[in-house]
Amino acid sequence: MEIRTIPKDYIINMSNEAHGNVESNFLLHGLKIKNDADKPVVLKQINMELYAAETFVKQVTYCDKALTNAVERFAHECTWLGGGFGAQLFLGEEGFWNTEEYSSSVTLMPNQETGLFNEYFVMVYKEMVDLLSVQVLYEMEGKEYKQALSIPLINYENKNNYIFPIEGCVSTCGNYNCLLDHRQHYSMEFAIDMAQYNKEQKLSFKENMQMEDYVIYGKDILAIADGEVIDCYPSIPITTSWVWEERLPYFKIYGLASQFGNYVIIQHANGESSFYGHMIVDSLTVKKGDRVKQGQVIGKVGHTGLSNCPHLHFQLMDKPNILTGRGLPCSFTNIKDVTGDPIERIMDDNIIVHTY
Repeated sequence: MEIRTIPKDYIINMSNEAHGNVESNFLLHGLKIKNDADKPVVLKQINMELYAAETFVKQVTYCDKALTNAVERFAHECTWLGGGFGAQLFLGEEGFWNTEEYSSSVTLMPNQETGLFNEYFVMVYKEMVDLLSVQVLYEMEGKEYKQALSIPLINYENKNNYIFPIEGCVSTCGNYNCLLDHRQHYSMEFAIDMAQYNKEQKLSFKENMQMEDYVIYGKDILAIADGEVIDCYPSIPITTSWVWEERLPYFKIYGLASQFGNYVIIQHANGESSFYGHMIVDSLTVKKGDRVKQGQVIGKVGHTGLSNCPHLHFQLMDKPNILTGRGLPCSFTNIKDVTGDPIERIMDDNIIVHTY
């Protein structure tokens, strides 16, 4: 039995200490189970065991009807994950699953496969969960077998010092605690959308607002650290449709910009890269190959690509590729919360931060 996971090497745990306990919060993007034997196998159980400092703390199990339903649902609903733009966007790669070999039942014929897609975990314990053990129990020719795979969980620490990409008072949303927003995408797992309220603490403050009416529209976007511009797109002029069939013609013309608008990707030291999206057309002040300094203006906040209102889409990655780069959490050296206390990471969805 072949077991593979995305991520394959380690999972980032957004752990948070509170009231003497630790909340562990992490995501398994993909679990692949493939029958690599020359005989049929029958899946009996999928166990996902959580450990903290070698102590077993919790088990999540698919068995009986739950397992049958999960396999059937995966076969019918996840056929788009085999290749193309969708597979890259959600998994960071193509070919992780072979959709032609999906099994719609718990009986897997030779080379057939199944899996789980985007399994979220939230666990409160006295210590951080630091290991996920996946165990697949199956039957072949009347005998029971077990195959296991363990993945370490880490609390990722940034390798560079970063400043916030917009100055002033900024409303943030869509972070990792908003499970059905950015987080389900491979490179966007820890992405943040940034907007600004007006003096009445409103984002939209009148009907039929134009882009220029939004407070954040046209604000300077700053490079979060020194680095090199690895990729950018300066000239998509439109906001595209949320319906894929309507966006597809623009995707063929503008490529990734039809999704992310005008954007900049900067590679920083120590293997970390930042991404800035939805900029105003032709507002970029940098081009591919330019060296930039921390705090340098690289463009202006806009409303291009797949955008519901003027805002900055920001994320950090382990390489300068918006599809195959792995999303990383980002700590900042110059933000505080609404009470005035300095904070490093934005741990909650829909909070306001101030730069200083």
